[in-house]
Amino acid sequence: MSSIPVNIIVGQYWYMTLKPARRVCFRPSPSCTALLASQTVQMSANTGTVSGHGQEAKDDGAPSGAALQEAGLTAADKPLICVDLDDVLSQTNRVVGEWHNDRYGTNMTLEDFHYYYYWRNPYWGTPDETFRKVDQFYSTPRLYEAPPVEGALEGVKALRNLGFRLVLVTARQIRELPRTREWVDRYFNGIFEDIVCTGMSQETLADEALLITKLSKADVCKKLGAKLMIDDSVENALKCIQADPPVPILLFGDYEWNKRSGNYKHIEDEMSFDERMKREGGRKWWHDDDVKIPEDAPLTRVNNWEEIVQWVEKNLKS
Repeated sequence: MSSIPVNIIVGQYWYMTLKPARRVCFRPSPSCTALLASQTVQMSANTGTVSGHGQEAKDDGAPSGAALQEAGLTAADKPLICVDLDDVLSQTNRVVGEWHNDRYGTNMTLEDFHYYYYWRNPYWGTPDETFRKVDQFYSTPRLYEAPPVEGALEGVKALRNLGFRLVLVTARQIRELPRTREWVDRYFNGIFEDIVCTGMSQETLADEALLITKLSKADVCKKLGAKLMIDDSVENALKCIQADPPVPILLFGDYEWNKRSGNYKHIEDEMSFDERMKREGGRKWWHDDDVKIPEDAPLTRVNNWEEIVQWVEKNLKS
């Protein structure tokens, strides 16, 4: 079985302030990390897993993207496409919901994932309750038992056959990379040239299989000269189309969570779903955050991998 090089990239988009003593990330699925005292707990599986314990890594002062260049990823001899992992290749939120149902006797479905922030969705409870639940989830092997997204293997093979290089870009944490690489090798062996991980705060090339840098997914795409990004996060999609120059992106999946932004706007955004529903009198308030994409933006929604391949065949030349 081949071993895929793993590269770690830091994106400032990964963090979002909730309270001075607690920081939350979104996918980056995607997703929420809370810093509770000295322990970091992942709140949304879309960004990866429970992060390492202890203090956050400090910025080493190196220029953003230096390690990416040192690793040689920027020297592309073929056109490149960047592909997200969670809920694009792996059915991550599906297994999260199934675990919650098994553990707590709920009836959670993908339709209940209105946001990347789990506590803003049904069944999860308060932010603190959600932190504890997600910590429990990552103490199990369930994430790495997730099946691949239907049609994903055939889709990435088709993109390779069209002459494109593929790099997997994810926000999973360093401590989860060995099991992540095993999962990718199990289902997508020999497909991806590299796994680039965003989410840390260093800039170094530890060895040929470990790259640490400070770039967001949009920045990674720009540095690599990627022709396209495929992601299920509307936040990542917006950053790609707002880049200069814009990075074309396919927003993957008919998912509730990528129909709206998870950015904080009001104190109500820290409430649990049940608290917010009570305050709103049963109104479907989450639709207030639905995102409207400018018609001229280089962003296309796709429902499945078949549509991805069709779009690439029509719009990109290898």
